Amino acid sequence: MSKTESLTNVQIFFLMVQTQVGFGILTLPNVLQATSKGDGWMSVLLAGLVIQLFLVIIWLLLRRFPQLTYSEISTFLLGKMTGTFINIIIFVYFILAAAFVLLQFSTIIKEHLLLDTPYWVLGLVMMLTCTYLAISDIRIIARFFVLISLLIVAKFGFSFFSFSLPMDLHHILPLGSSGMKNIILGGKDCLLSVLGFEIILFLYPLASKKGTTFLKVVTWANVFVTGLTSYFVMLCILIFSESALDKIKYPVIYFLRPLHFQMIDRLDMLFVSIWIVPLAVSIVIFIHLGGKSLTFYKGKPQHLVIMNSALVFVLFTIAKKDPASQKLYSLTLEYLSYGVVFTIPGLLLLLSFLFKKHGKEVSS
Repeated sequence: MSKTESLTNVQIFFLMVQTQVGFGILTLPNVLQATSKGDGWMSVLLAGLVIQLFLVIIWLLLRRFPQLTYSEISTFLLGKMTGTFINIIIFVYFILAAAFVLLQFSTIIKEHLLLDTPYWVLGLVMMLTCTYLAISDIRIIARFFVLISLLIVAKFGFSFFSFSLPMDLHHILPLGSSGMKNIILGGKDCLLSVLGFEIILFLYPLASKKGTTFLKVVTWANVFVTGLTSYFVMLCILIFSESALDKIKYPVIYFLRPLHFQMIDRLDMLFVSIWIVPLAVSIVIFIHLGGKSLTFYKGKPQHLVIMNSALVFVLFTIAKKDPASQKLYSLTLEYLSYGVVFTIPGLLLLLSFLFKKHGKEVSS
């Protein structure tokens, strides 16, 4: 593969970062109040360590099959029938993940920006925009992800305004007061909030630098996302009391609401407007990789992406006004993630060793 046809280290880094930094951070401080409370930032660090462990497992699997994607490895190791069944599960995971992000996007925009706009209009506009990019080649998508990486700097910049608000260090003291059990339970909630690192299962064959170099790139991406997430969680814990965090659904947005300046007002709306982009790119990569999961499809990839987008929109319209359906989506996505992201790669790695199957290993 020529260098122009491969993904650079920078592109892989921001593909992983932008996919992970989506909706989850906005609600995570609120979610952690049910378990680790003031030790929520410790739960985030624990989740980062667990993710790093699975990144190593995934890397070991991909290193044994450097020219194959996740779905191709499953077919190769499990046979056509079983592998196809697993790939359909992977496909369902990506489609459901895209639909869930679309649901959260429409809810945030409806509650903070476009109060009178119907849900279906918000969903349709977002899906049309995402489909336009998702039908492109993964390299074009990667270039766009690198381009919008400047928005991460803007997010940090907005958060610095919150330093003018009163903060109470006692909200995080004493360290570990919630107990190790609750910190671990909080880490489980964090794992679901920073999903997205699984996209590397489809990126390794396209990487210009494989082997240990690839592992270093995804490790630094994980360190960055873990640091960014723990930063926002700790910021919210310091600003809000436990009772307030328990009631505020989007604390990362809410702490900007009371800030007013002579030339800038409603920083929370500006912050939400910027955060729309990470939500959009998460949908883009999910519907794009959803098409890559169906190895038996022999038609044009663009047609499959369009079909994926239509399926996501249908799932969105079914659940947009029904809290029970949204809860069902959330639970289904949670259980699917345990299998698709954590269990299946580990089993495939184990089978590859047991059956002594591998491709040509590539060193960095």
